[in-house]
Amino acid sequence: MTRRGTDVTAKFPELAEIADAGDALFDGELTVFDGRLPDFNATVSRLRAEPRKVDDLAASMPATVLVFDLLRFDGTDLRREPYLHRRVTLDGLGLRGERWAVPPWSDDRLTIIATSLAHGLEGVVAKKLNSPYVSGRSRLWIKERHANVVDTVVAGWLRTPSGQVSILLAEATEEGLEYRGRCPAPLDVLAALEPLASSVPTVDIPDAPEGVQWVRPELQVEVTAASRRPDGRLRQPKFVRARFDQLG
Repeated sequence: MTRRGTDVTAKFPELAEIADAGDALFDGELTVFDGRLPDFNATVSRLRAEPRKVDDLAASMPATVLVFDLLRFDGTDLRREPYLHRRVTLDGLGLRGERWAVPPWSDDRLTIIATSLAHGLEGVVAKKLNSPYVSGRSRLWIKERHANVVDTVVAGWLRTPSGQVSILLAEATEEGLEYRGRCPAPLDVLAALEPLASSVPTVDIPDAPEGVQWVRPELQVEVTAASRRPDGRLRQPKFVRARFDQLG
């Protein structure tokens, strides 16, 4: 299941062995690897694959599930248990197969960051050892990136006089969505935005340009930025990738 509740079991027949884990509910990430690194585009291709191509892709671009957390085991709900207890229980299951694994963890922050950098990964997720499991974002779980990457959502888009697509970026805050600027984006982003069209603005932009096509803020986009202005807007935001896999 995706985080939005979409059942994608039929798209990944190579992961059938995971069903042998018994009565358990895991939180993890499904990814396709290119050598030793996750390949985001290949993962999206698998999620979007037509049924007739599933078996061939399962052989040529097999997916792997990385299990990060244990929410239920043997009929017991573990979500309110501290993360350390859940993690120790998860490690004790000895789960490992050709297409799934439980990545190692450490309470030594500097060591784990250095290891992540050495392997060319984008960052790490830090969890308080006494934190319960919470769906969605939590102050007790922090994503620490190695680059200045900002998680945003697309609030709208427009075409520039040159015909280029420019997306309007918003960031989730305690007060709600806040406008963070705009940046050019590839055409496949526009294709994903068209079904999300909205007749009303989805974020407050005092100086909104003419011709904005508003959309529901469901498409997550990662951007880099040189810095932030005092009002929170991003300086020189640059598109990194759209999280099409989160649209579910």
